[in-house]
Amino acid sequence: MGHIRGVLKLLKRETRNLVHAFLHPTFLYLVLIGNGILVAATLVVYHFEKGVNPHMKTYFDSLWWGVTTITTVGFGDTVPITAPGRWIGIGLMYTGTVLFISFTGMLVTHWLREEVEKELTPLEKEMLQELRAQVKIEHALRRIEERLDRLEKK
Repeated sequence: MGHIRGVLKLLKRETRNLVHAFLHPTFLYLVLIGNGILVAATLVVYHFEKGVNPHMKTYFDSLWWGVTTITTVGFGDTVPITAPGRWIGIGLMYTGTVLFISFTGMLVTHWLREEVEKELTPLEKEMLQELRAQVKIEHALRRIEERLDRLEKK
């Protein structure tokens, strides 16, 4: 019974970590950019393929193709037949690969950071907090200096 409780505790902790990683601003930014690229690309492909490609009669057909392409699933049931459509397809393939590599890297980095921070001594944790505070102060100082430079130029 103790093993089940331990597994449930581990699942709860890792689910919380996963949700926290998914809500990270960089992750959300990548999702937003990826979806924007997907919608734009499928709209352009639909523009070139409608009336020419019997497999892309509606925008949904184009969206279906785009999702299967950007996720690198590529069923092959719907493919562009025009040159611009194929070029956009190549771009979506690369975009999907880069996005999924980025997502994976972000998740691994998030989990590793949590594991490393668990191993830190109290003194190391305090030093890390001070370093983070110093970085924030330096960023704020840089922004203030940039504002001052802009004001002096006026």
